[in-house]
Amino acid sequence: MSTDAPVADWVTIPDLYRDPFPIYERLRAEGGVHWVPAVGRYLITTYEAVHATELDQETFSANEQGSLQIRAMGHSMLRRDDPEHRLERTAWQPALRPGVVKRVWRSRFEAIAERYLGEMVERGTSGDLIWDFAAPFAAESLREIIGLPNVTQQQMQRWSQTLIDATGNYADDPDVWAKGERSFDEVDAALAEILPWHAANPNESLLSQLLRIPDYEMPMERIRANVKMTIGGGLNEPRDALGVAAWGLLTHPEQRRAVEGDPSLHHAVFDETLRWIAPIGLYSRQVTRDTVLAGTRLPAGARLGICILSANRDERVWDAPERFDVRREVKPHLAFSKGVHVCLGAWVARAQVADVALPMLLGRLEGLELDPDREARIGGWVFRGMLDLPVRWRSVRSGGAVAAAAPAAGPAPRVAVVGSGPAGCFSAQAIRRALPAASIDVLEALPVPYGLVRSGVAADHRGTKTVAAQFDRLFLHEGVRFRGGVRLGTDVALDELRAAYDAVVLATGLRADRSLGVPGDDLAGVHGAGRVTRLLNAHPDEGEAPSLGERVAVVGMGNVAMDVARLLARDAAGFEGSDVDDEAHARLAGSLRTIDVVGRSAPEDARFDPVMVRELAGLPGVRHRVHGADLAQPEGRDARVDAVRALAAGGDGAARVEVRWWFGHAPVRIEADGTVRRLVLRGPDGEAALDVDAVVTAVGFAADDDAPVPAGAHPDGRVEPGLYAAGWLRRGPRGTIPDQRADARELARLLQDDLASGAVAVGAPGLSDVAGEVGFDGWRRIDVRERLGAAPGRERAKLRDVAGMREAAADLGIPLSEVASETRTGEGGGLPVTVLFGTESGGAELVADEVARAIADRADVEVVDLAEATPDALDASRLHLVVCSTYGDGEAPTSARAFLAALGERPDLSGLRYAMLGMGDRSYARTYSRGSELVDEALAACGAERVGEYGRHDAGGATPAAEAAREWADGVLAALALAPAR
Repeated sequence: MSTDAPVADWVTIPDLYRDPFPIYERLRAEGGVHWVPAVGRYLITTYEAVHATELDQETFSANEQGSLQIRAMGHSMLRRDDPEHRLERTAWQPALRPGVVKRVWRSRFEAIAERYLGEMVERGTSGDLIWDFAAPFAAESLREIIGLPNVTQQQMQRWSQTLIDATGNYADDPDVWAKGERSFDEVDAALAEILPWHAANPNESLLSQLLRIPDYEMPMERIRANVKMTIGGGLNEPRDALGVAAWGLLTHPEQRRAVEGDPSLHHAVFDETLRWIAPIGLYSRQVTRDTVLAGTRLPAGARLGICILSANRDERVWDAPERFDVRREVKPHLAFSKGVHVCLGAWVARAQVADVALPMLLGRLEGLELDPDREARIGGWVFRGMLDLPVRWRSVRSGGAVAAAAPAAGPAPRVAVVGSGPAGCFSAQAIRRALPAASIDVLEALPVPYGLVRSGVAADHRGTKTVAAQFDRLFLHEGVRFRGGVRLGTDVALDELRAAYDAVVLATGLRADRSLGVPGDDLAGVHGAGRVTRLLNAHPDEGEAPSLGERVAVVGMGNVAMDVARLLARDAAGFEGSDVDDEAHARLAGSLRTIDVVGRSAPEDARFDPVMVRELAGLPGVRHRVHGADLAQPEGRDARVDAVRALAAGGDGAARVEVRWWFGHAPVRIEADGTVRRLVLRGPDGEAALDVDAVVTAVGFAADDDAPVPAGAHPDGRVEPGLYAAGWLRRGPRGTIPDQRADARELARLLQDDLASGAVAVGAPGLSDVAGEVGFDGWRRIDVRERLGAAPGRERAKLRDVAGMREAAADLGIPLSEVASETRTGEGGGLPVTVLFGTESGGAELVADEVARAIADRADVEVVDLAEATPDALDASRLHLVVCSTYGDGEAPTSARAFLAALGERPDLSGLRYAMLGMGDRSYARTYSRGSELVDEALAACGAERVGEYGRHDAGGATPAAEAAREWADGVLAALALAPAR
């Protein structure tokens, strides 16, 4: 149901300028889409509505008729839609790519910051941090990037301010227009003077790079408009971000102390600053057709004000959004926009503020504080930032180039981590890095480590399981002690642990399958997906596997449901190289002929990863029938719909198993006459009954009765100082294995804070040996026995009972291989590896370079842009690590498109091995990392073999891309080291 937009005639421009946040809070509470007469447009204020406009340029056009920005600056790329926008963006970005920022501009930023910091301190021990430092620093930096040696930084400041004032001149002030027009003409004159010089003197500047693009010459009026746009946003954004960041830290001394103690937090400060007070607070869009946004009707031609300041304060996304908090849970803010118009200068601004200026200010100005005799002022709503930021300091430390401080060894607490799954191991890893002197024990109920990785990850997803090879390093090389066979509550009580250790981290996970909540869900033939995957992984607590009969229904449409359907549909040959328990698989699925997969959502709203569905579509001997799905929308608009379309397009020939998909259907009850007989569904046409022999529920997980703390009750990870919760016990049953890595870093910082504040004392004695506990060498013996017992085509034969595990652990006759040294020569050599990257704005290139540096001491490595690669030139003797981003609404990035098209010719790439890392933004729920998937599917179709884990990086997440990529590459190389020789 939709309604007309309410009229917010109580909103005034002066009130917006002074403090827009109370106004925006009220507008969000009233629905988030309002007609505001004072500004002559609809204001869009909720996060969800703003995000929706960013992802649909066909409906919400940047090319606004009568745009203030076009009048103020000319028709730049910011006011164009694809394909025109993309053409200009591609031409504009070479000088702004992250690799260029790192190689060329960062050293210049350091020199410029030194200059203006020096000039400020020469004038005394007080100043205005905006006008004495941030503004000239940002202006001079931008002057060099653009390539305007014929103007001054003072001119750049005046041009920027008058141009953005004109862009936000909703009051139609003639004086504002006059000043803007003067700057407009002066920029044109400066360009006319300098462009011939750049043509004759090639250099690294934006203008010089622009003039050297082959096969494209940007028209002069567009160069002028885009330069003005760059001067407007490229100066005020880093200036205001730096000013607000400094203000935030100076008014929150406890956070400032945390940042000074941990330089890695500078980037968290930068992102929290942009979320808290976005420098660019509003931009415009125009509706191209009658539409509905957030339940509100908008007519064709409607002009919109997209309120970033408001969206970034949406209380439905962030807790206490009005607070400045550098430790808050990381969620993707919208300050750099999303979609095809994501800010080209984001890497520049991040380097200026987080890498250079902010560390320099905090590191060099001793006793830096707000000047109590002068007022700090902030203002604006279209653009918002500090108007004045008077400060003072006691003295100045000497220093050269900015460098991150090396972390001190710090205190040496005794820490127990209970649980050796991903959450536990990542927590131990993060604590080791944060507190190098800590004594860390990882306790595990079973004699074998790695929890979910060993017993919960699908047996045929070998790549995901290779993270265990990274965890091995914890126990072999990083001084963390594994204590297996020690069960919390049985072998040791929580109170005993707390007395024995200074800090205890509970990472015991959630293993109980959540029930359907319908009549019959407790019948004997109803099984949880968690139990099914544990059976297939030979978990010793699960006993003998049951038969699921000929017909089974899998209820759920998430990735766990996809795992179960795939595992049951796959034949024995499909588990080649895995560690599946063949006996359990034969009992569960040996008689299966029909699998019904049931979910209440439409394909576009389902929770599965499209890659998982495509994997099902490619299983041999499996036929698919799709019910309840509207597949009429165009190809490429929604990755989930595309994946389901591939199911529906499958062959109708003879098949071992038929998988029937029921979208838009919810279970009503399970009927039985001694055993399960029917699953009754409710769909668009009423009730329908499926004849089934068993039901597998895949609708989530819950805590066991013996959970040490309530699941999800402590979302920040701190139960109390000295007791912490990690993984699903912390947040509840959500999040993937990579998500645990980011949470672990946050938990390590909590422990650091509690140690620093004295809330956690050091001095606990540690836990004495527990009878029957198994150390890491014991696990290594179990590992050897399992591998030696593997059947042909299998990686291992897992021991199914604890007694057998303990016996193997204690068998000193089982030989252990020598532990390889971690010493790295730095001389390269080794495995030949080519790192291929497909990029749009340069992020994937930067990550590819980081991967190459990380593995250079173990591999003969080269880095190649996919734009310069052809399939026939790929060398099958080399491993190919592919790092690929996504453009816009699920397209391959520009540099990968020709390569992808060549793969469409189906060259034979048999024998080629590759691993894939997809870079994307999870807030694009329908097309997240789709660019990499397109390349992956095309390589596989040509016969290439993907190895290792399919890596993904979420641009809106807490883990830096380079860190995620390094760990992904380490996992791939570790997996290959364990694989049989080819």
